[in-house]
Amino acid sequence: MGSMHILCAIWLLFVIINFNECNRTKTDVISDVASTVYEERLNETRLEYQRRVRDPNKHISIRLLRYFVFGGILQAISEDTGISRTELVTGGASTLQDQSSGKGIDRIDAAHVIRVSSINKKLMEKNESLYTALKNYIGHTQNVVKDVNVWRGIGGKIDHFQSSNLTLLANIDFNGTLTDLNRDIVLVLQATFRKIVDTYVLMKSYKTSDTSKKKELEDMKETVYLVNESMLFKNGTAGYIMVKDGNFTKRYNRKRSRSNG
Repeated sequence: MGSMHILCAIWLLFVIINFNECNRTKTDVISDVASTVYEERLNETRLEYQRRVRDPNKHISIRLLRYFVFGGILQAISEDTGISRTELVTGGASTLQDQSSGKGIDRIDAAHVIRVSSINKKLMEKNESLYTALKNYIGHTQNVVKDVNVWRGIGGKIDHFQSSNLTLLANIDFNGTLTDLNRDIVLVLQATFRKIVDTYVLMKSYKTSDTSKKKELEDMKETVYLVNESMLFKNGTAGYIMVKDGNFTKRYNRKRSRSNG
């Protein structure tokens, strides 16, 4: 009887997860500005290229870097529309997604780079182009092994980090220099993210005796630690400038199917 209850609970959880995924609004598949561009090559279609599986180490560090790009984007949009940065988006379960992994049962997930919930509808009323561009930016995913995307693992921890630190991110002024105040906030966010990675690497290393796996985990940690506060702030500034010079809407406010970067 107990095992039947467990099976029912697992089935119910599966149904809830799939129901939430089905409820996500489909966004356009658009490569990130920092992504490589698809080039025709032997035995690889554009769709196969979009669905290529990413290096977990790079995916994790990219989620940190692009979170700051996102912060700069939100600041610029806020200035251009008069909508407070803290009101532009809400944290929580994602409601936007560009594509599924297309990998069936291969334990590959389409993982969000930026994991937040909804966009304030006021933005659509004030500037539909910015609204669509932001929607496509948030819906962007990368194909990764399921282990770095599971809700109870490092993926879920980073999801929570991104959603719960939006107010702190909004206190950074990316239209200027890395002042002491800006640096202090960047360092707090950086330290919080590093702690997530440290905990994951320690836990996974403890559970395996595979030396190659242990090295992969240490490489992940090293990659994240190579990202310093100056790099993070510069990424935020790049996001800010991208909105101000019009390149954000130029790139993300259109249907485009290139690399899934």
